[in-house]
Amino acid sequence: MEELSRCFDFQGQQIISIIGSGGKTSLMWYLANCYRQEKVLVSTTTKIGYPVKRRHDFFYSSHFSALEKVGQGITLAGTLVADGKKLGMIPLKALKKNLLTFDKIFLEADGSKQLPLKGWADFEPVILPETTVTIGILPIIALGKKANEETVHRLPIFLKTTGMAEGDTITEKSMALIISSAFGLWEKSRGEKILCLNQVESTEQLNQAKKIVALLPSDCLKSVTKVIACSVKNGKGVIIWNKN
Repeated sequence: MEELSRCFDFQGQQIISIIGSGGKTSLMWYLANCYRQEKVLVSTTTKIGYPVKRRHDFFYSSHFSALEKVGQGITLAGTLVADGKKLGMIPLKALKKNLLTFDKIFLEADGSKQLPLKGWADFEPVILPETTVTIGILPIIALGKKANEETVHRLPIFLKTTGMAEGDTITEKSMALIISSAFGLWEKSRGEKILCLNQVESTEQLNQAKKIVALLPSDCLKSVTKVIACSVKNGKGVIIWNKN
């Protein structure tokens, strides 16, 4: 594996929405740090935890008109919710006004209650129409676990989408189904699509990631720019499928 940042290699101005489960927040902050020599915004269209112990250069929970004046570095911004324990979305008008202020915008656009997998309700994920790249992230460590309330957020939706029954073992086929289903991972995606299979830290897990890709229908795979197997924690990754 190589440096994970090289697998993404974002060029120019980008609005990047991160969806799925098993590493969204970690990936968002990893990528933000990779581009901190530019003007970077980190925020959410749903909710993220606060206070955030990640290093940022500027923080706004109000007075969002001042965002247009920020300089180089990472700006964290969002409205305080849940008695100040979480950050919610910047008012949409203020966010859209500042989309061109930043070189890179990273938005956590989905929630999974910190569970490995999920099904998607009609109102999620929340992806801005202006999004240029949607990253869908799923953890390889979900394989071998049982499909139940302790493993899957919105379990009934997940079971309906995959055709599984509660208690069934999650397999590579299960992962491929939640990725490729019309009501699965990519239903509301915008812009370029990058699939990220996270927590890959062994040869066996890398082979599992490749098997998931092999099980994806051709029309689903062709709609994705690349598939990255990675360990966000270790900052390592490898492109296991590329459209080009």
